[in-house]
Amino acid sequence: MAKLKKIKMESLRSQVYMQLKNQLMKGVWKAGEKLPSESELCALLGVSRVTVRAAIQQLEILGLIETRHGGGSFVREFSSVNTVEALHPLIQINGNRDIITVLEYRKIIEKGTIGLIAPKITKNDIDKLEENYRLTVSLSRTDQTQKQAEADHLFHHQLARITDNPIITKVYEVINIILSSAMIEIVRLLGTEMALRYHRQLIDALKTGDKALCEATMEAHIEETIQKIRNKNLTLADGAERADEAAAGVPPS
Repeated sequence: MAKLKKIKMESLRSQVYMQLKNQLMKGVWKAGEKLPSESELCALLGVSRVTVRAAIQQLEILGLIETRHGGGSFVREFSSVNTVEALHPLIQINGNRDIITVLEYRKIIEKGTIGLIAPKITKNDIDKLEENYRLTVSLSRTDQTQKQAEADHLFHHQLARITDNPIITKVYEVINIILSSAMIEIVRLLGTEMALRYHRQLIDALKTGDKALCEATMEAHIEETIQKIRNKNLTLADGAERADEAAAGVPPS
């Protein structure tokens, strides 16, 4: 039987998630085995069903378990456990530094990706990107940050799929949760205007088949995003410093 501990009254979802993940990593529940039901976990851990469900969903996102409708949650065969575990600190984006780390990775990979697809992109591929662009425009008129981020993320994921390169698409899937988490924070901080401007330019560049233009546009897109995030850091730091000075009675300069 799994050795689970009662949960403290802080960071409940995180604590439940970590306990369950640790049991999975130790092989307490084997591949194909069914996890205890939500009600059983609630009793074992001393938390609510909402907390257990949130932790289960996080494990499912990582590909450690699968939930079958009406059948419960089962342990998956996960050959990429070491990769997931190594990337775990970034799975929940924590601050602008993590966002920039993800963007630096994307600048390298996505510049190469779009250069790879530029000479071979099809009309069907372009149509799907145009459809995504229209969706993002429509969502930009709302306050649905989550859906805006999902649409933005899907645009870049579509580019990876168009490569038809199994290594590129597999790596994208492995770190998908990191990329999507970072995208939510980017949209929250910067909105959608810049993404729409560059997505339009990227689609138009792809229509020309000009590899160099596509690569330059993608690099400019992500570099401008990095600079805007860095400027947000400086603005926030300056604001915090001024607040501290005001609290200390220091007159403004």
